[in-house]
Amino acid sequence: MEDVVEVRPFRLDLPPPEVESLAGLLDVRERARLETLRSAEHRRRFTVAHARTRQVLGERLDLPPVRVPFHFGPHGKPGLDGDAETRRLRFSLTHSGELAVVALSLGREVGVDVEHLDPSRDPVRFAARWFPPDESAWVAGLAAPDRLCGCLRLWTRKEACVKATGGRLVQGLALPVGTAPHPRAVEGPPGLPGPWTVMDLPAGPAHVGAVALEGARPFRLLERPTG
Repeated sequence: MEDVVEVRPFRLDLPPPEVESLAGLLDVRERARLETLRSAEHRRRFTVAHARTRQVLGERLDLPPVRVPFHFGPHGKPGLDGDAETRRLRFSLTHSGELAVVALSLGREVGVDVEHLDPSRDPVRFAARWFPPDESAWVAGLAAPDRLCGCLRLWTRKEACVKATGGRLVQGLALPVGTAPHPRAVEGPPGLPGPWTVMDLPAGPAHVGAVALEGARPFRLLERPTG
């Protein structure tokens, strides 16, 4: 039987009164992080992303958002504290531009990543710097209008795997995530646990996304609105 990853997309460009209300849901750790952000735009996006995540998790756990209990791994990956049933719920948050997505799964670690299709990026140069030679050559060989999307497709697949395992991005740059559009089982290098099953995430015309789930068993995506 297929597992399900529930994905909850939401916008970050909310009006100031709503952002101010959501800020009241953040805990001490989140508020301290918020104070380090210099840009008003970044503070708004951080506030909405983290407060909405608390609302999504609180809804699933039947808890007020301010009482959702977190713990953090060695590299900052968040998880849930509480009883065994609470800890079975795994989640991952990502945001880029004005889009955020929370992914939820039961019993299997999950990672999600989205990237905004920023036309100012140079995908060939980016891929040559960060990807193995075969992948950077694949990006360079795409038709010019497809290069940015192709580059970010590989990047989000790698990032989703890293977020699922709670590692550091530098560990995942060489992950062989493949260039084909179908779901793929990815084995990690020494020091980065695997395998993961990776699937591209439909994220609209302005973004590219991917979801990675621990293990090689297939899964399906279930999108639900947030808010």
